[in-house]
Amino acid sequence: MHSHAPARARTRFIPAFLLLSAALCGPAGADILPVTPRQAQHLGITTAMVRPATAKSLVSVLGRIAPAPGASAPVSAPFAGTVKSLVRLEGETVRKGDVLAIITSADMHAALARLRGQEARYRSARAASDRARSLVSEGIAPASRAEEAGAEAAAAAAELASLRSATARASGAEGGEYRLLAPAAGRVTSIAVSPGDQLTAMQPVLAIQTGNAVWVEGALPAAMAGQVAAGDSVQIEGSGVTGQVMGAGTSIDPRTRSAMIRARLTNPGALVSGQTVRLSITRKVDAGSFTVPRGAVAQGTSGPVVFVARNRGFEPVAVRVLGRGADAATVTGALRAGDRVAVTGVSELKSIGTRK
Repeated sequence: MHSHAPARARTRFIPAFLLLSAALCGPAGADILPVTPRQAQHLGITTAMVRPATAKSLVSVLGRIAPAPGASAPVSAPFAGTVKSLVRLEGETVRKGDVLAIITSADMHAALARLRGQEARYRSARAASDRARSLVSEGIAPASRAEEAGAEAAAAAAELASLRSATARASGAEGGEYRLLAPAAGRVTSIAVSPGDQLTAMQPVLAIQTGNAVWVEGALPAAMAGQVAAGDSVQIEGSGVTGQVMGAGTSIDPRTRSAMIRARLTNPGALVSGQTVRLSITRKVDAGSFTVPRGAVAQGTSGPVVFVARNRGFEPVAVRVLGRGADAATVTGALRAGDRVAVTGVSELKSIGTRK
């Protein structure tokens, strides 16, 4: 009776993870590093569960939130001039036709004069074309006359359309000014000018995001160029925002020593254009792969290992690392779902293994 009392007393110090491992794995093997429960507590060893992996981590990179391609409408000044004032500010929502800025410009009034003159020329050319077709149909004039008149009317129509397109983006105002108008409804995402700036014709003034679709652009390190492909999954770290890689560059930018990656986000939430984020890129893996905390993988003498909790200590198990993320690693090896691996105190376990 008395001979069993010390054993029962010692059992109270054995952590739950060692008891569970003993039930699952049986007696300790020859490679197990002997660590008593008291030693484990003294060394600060903690463990985490091995889980089946559905995806492997490829890389974690910095990225920038950007509007989806085609969802940003640049607004340019149709005529040269000087920015008098900005009516809308960055982040504001606008409707089509809203005034965005007021620009002082002599070119605007000259363009309006050309527009009125071109409208008159087009009306005259169209009337001449109609008369020529009528004369041709009556046999009074040759067909070539109608063709020439039709060509002149078409040229006048093209010039008129060009002038109307330019003036449609601005509305006239008194005092040599014009109002720059929003071409579509959306949200102002960036402004490239300030009051007092001189503008040339067709110079960008601001940009409007016309849709809700949001993408993220990231810089892949040179070593990962060609390793990420369309269809891989992304997640914005620290949030539940996920998405899918739509394109990944395979060439290295000599300035940044990186390749560009673009991904579409399916649930952007409160993310806004220009925001800097960190994103994890993952890919589906075959059965037989496991997810462990990144800190659980140590470099052994023959390669990566994890320390699995067993009956009387920890067993170093060789693994092959498929990918590393910010917090987790994807590995294959002689593991089972439900095993527990050391997460802290790993360096101490390596030292015990070296002395063994």
